[in-house]
Amino acid sequence: MKKRNIIFVLLSLVALASFAQPKFASKVMKGIVSVNTYDKQGALLHQGIGFYIGANGEAVANYKVFKDAYKAVAIDASGKQLPVDYILGADDTYSMARFQVNTKGNLPLPQVGKNVPLHAQVYILNGSTKDAMQSEQATVADTSMIQGKYVYYGLDKKVNDQLMGAPVFNEAGQLMGILHSTIGGRSYVLDIRFSEELKIAAIPNSSASIALSGTFIPKGLPETAEEALVYVYLKSKSASNEEYIDITNRFVATFPKNAEGYLRRATPLIDLLRFDEAEADMQKYLTLVEDKASGNFNVASLIYDKLRLQPEPAYDKWSYDVAIEYLDKAISLNASKPATDDQKAEGIKYQILKAQMLVAKKDYDAAIQLYETLNQGEQRTPAYLFAISLAKEGRGDSLSAVIEPLDSAIAMMGEPLPQEAANYVIRRGQLLANGGKYREAAQDYNQYAYLMNNKVSAVFYYERSQIEVNARMFQQALDDINKALEMAPSNPLYHIERAAQTLRVNMIDECIQSCQTAIQINPSIIDSYRILGYAQLQKGEKEKARLNLQKAVDLGDEGAKKILEMYFK
Repeated sequence: MKKRNIIFVLLSLVALASFAQPKFASKVMKGIVSVNTYDKQGALLHQGIGFYIGANGEAVANYKVFKDAYKAVAIDASGKQLPVDYILGADDTYSMARFQVNTKGNLPLPQVGKNVPLHAQVYILNGSTKDAMQSEQATVADTSMIQGKYVYYGLDKKVNDQLMGAPVFNEAGQLMGILHSTIGGRSYVLDIRFSEELKIAAIPNSSASIALSGTFIPKGLPETAEEALVYVYLKSKSASNEEYIDITNRFVATFPKNAEGYLRRATPLIDLLRFDEAEADMQKYLTLVEDKASGNFNVASLIYDKLRLQPEPAYDKWSYDVAIEYLDKAISLNASKPATDDQKAEGIKYQILKAQMLVAKKDYDAAIQLYETLNQGEQRTPAYLFAISLAKEGRGDSLSAVIEPLDSAIAMMGEPLPQEAANYVIRRGQLLANGGKYREAAQDYNQYAYLMNNKVSAVFYYERSQIEVNARMFQQALDDINKALEMAPSNPLYHIERAAQTLRVNMIDECIQSCQTAIQINPSIIDSYRILGYAQLQKGEKEKARLNLQKAVDLGDEGAKKILEMYFK
């Protein structure tokens, strides 16, 4: 009797399981997968349910499965593991993620074409394991709308939490949504059509941004080449070179006929010293780009940036001459275009870059000649004169020859001088100081401060104080070094300079205090001990002076050695 009861119970459970499984269950089973995600160390992080909504491996799951994950795999009903390549979109508010599984020929689940009505029977399935199909039957008890177009279904019962994230079907076996949550005695289903909102955007909304930043699995690209290019550009500001190459690789694979992807990928390849690959990408870019003038200009710019920003190691295929060849081709191709304002502006841009390359190549004569050609008629501008001054300095011209273009540039701006003249004035002041014309230099520094509304740095006050010392304007110099110290009190160099200046005007106690402060900040600066020792001599503190001068000597100071020999024979 007992044995017959056990058999009856088992048969009843089988009957109940069969009753709970709809007729279409076996047909959709291949479209449902288990999803395992892993942390940075490769340890299992989350497990959940996913299902295919597209024929090329596109699937959806509860976003929480991917939270904090670095890797994910989808496991089909046969137990085969398939890697998840990318997150294609995610939403933190409604906790849904769309992702790409590396598979071919998967079964996408057929979707409903309209809203499921109230009181309709629905089925929740988890067919991700071969021998343990789980299912629940429920009824639509209420509905509400999301964004005015997606349905949020409330079911009449609370289902097993193990089914969270499972697909939900109508009676015809059409996918209507994903099991989203359980609250109280009810379960809720998010309309599967909401997955249409899950896309990678160049500038995502806040909910998508939070979700995407919360998972470390690689992200896909926006669907259009135009938006994808914006996305790639924005990622270039934050991604590492390796991450950025991965993004540009995907762009090239997705949009192989888009020239821009090859140019974008060349930049991180150069940074990683993969010059042959970068050269190949640049040549591919030139074959695909429609505007050949602009294309040659961009290639020339990349080579120029490599040469000036990353001169070592050298790459035998790139030199300033090679960059100029590309640029000359750009100039020639641009000249053949119809004469428009844009065409003229492009031509000037190309010529300016060529002049910069000539300066970098130290072909100063050619650079000056080109800048002077540019600086004709309506094109005349102070910026060209500034550049001519730099080139003349590089060529080794006299001080007056180097300053003359700056004088012309400043005069061109008129009176009263605009703030943009400040950089011209300070450069002239620096040249005058280097040439020993300190009082004239101090005047330019004063004018620079005026043009900047006295919004200047501690470095400015320090530099002006040095000029004023050489101009024998000692009180002004002391005032300026004090201002520098107000702005940067932890800079030992400024304390040492103040010590030297106060010693010069016989402010011995102030000098000693400045030296001691400098030593507290950085005890390895030799000048502090030499100046301190000499100040202590002037005050009659010979033993203290001897110890500090000896400290300077021990650190390698020859000046302190001479002072010791003079005062301590």
